[in-house]
Amino acid sequence: MKVLKNILRFSLPLTFGILIFMWVYRKMDFGQIWVILEEGVAYRWLALSIVLGILSHVLRAARWRLLVRLLGVNPSLNTLTNAVFINYGANLILPRLGEVWRCVYIAKKEKTTFTKVFGTMLSERLVDVLLMVILIVIGMFTMMDVFSSFFKENIQFKIPYTWVLFSPYLYLGIALMMGFLFFVYHKSKHLSLFLKIKLLLHELWIGLKTLIVLPHKGLFTVLSLLIWFCYLMQLYVCFFAFHFTQDLGLAIGFSMFIMGSIAFSLPVQGGIGPWHFMIISTMVFYGVGQTEAAAFALIVHTLQTLENAMVGIYAFFVTGTSNLKNENI
Repeated sequence: MKVLKNILRFSLPLTFGILIFMWVYRKMDFGQIWVILEEGVAYRWLALSIVLGILSHVLRAARWRLLVRLLGVNPSLNTLTNAVFINYGANLILPRLGEVWRCVYIAKKEKTTFTKVFGTMLSERLVDVLLMVILIVIGMFTMMDVFSSFFKENIQFKIPYTWVLFSPYLYLGIALMMGFLFFVYHKSKHLSLFLKIKLLLHELWIGLKTLIVLPHKGLFTVLSLLIWFCYLMQLYVCFFAFHFTQDLGLAIGFSMFIMGSIAFSLPVQGGIGPWHFMIISTMVFYGVGQTEAAAFALIVHTLQTLENAMVGIYAFFVTGTSNLKNENI
């Protein structure tokens, strides 16, 4: 049963992504895409994109270090960078697996509890979610025409989101869940299981509150902005690698970045499928041919996937993380 569960956890998101990918490329002329690639690609710009991607990982490690050090440990930047590499590599296997894997690695390496380290990771992820929401809001005001066109052309995506947000069942379910947790709290607060859960929550809070008591909030903010700037530039510099995107401006790059970020938030390995769909739809809106847009999305996504796979494999062997599979979290 456990093996079947693990297979399903891996295969279902991947299958979902592959089906979307196949649907997006179902009418594409791959022969024409190959011709586009043969006409010439400026690989130096793709190489710069890889450098920016790796730099974003290093900056993320430096930012995370500010939080982790408040737990009374002092991991090196190299150690945390390898942990972040593992994070992005493992996420290609199973969505969100990398977040757990890197916390296990640091907890073992620094001889602290997994729950505390996990709390610090949640803190930085909350900041990333906040920044992404801010960027989406900015995007909605500055590129309303893109969103309107997208949902007009893809009404199937608008209806489910509208139904979920305005459905009374969502809020009724939240209320029932809160009531159930309140009931369990009063009925089992003296049981050993509850005490264990309380201890775990306390350790989790120790990790989470590092963001609140952080003495270097200015540096943390700067690093956060630099991380997302690298993400944007990682996509934008790829424009200069293709003749049909060289004249696209930074504003269009920002639009594509917002749409791609939404796709990457979905629980699919490496955003395969949804990312291609979002990028192609946005590029077509701005006048790029569908075949050219498909070629761009295919090459850029493959490049980013290979980059994360390679740094993940590198860190996996350099750190000896393969031994963690027998560790008890």
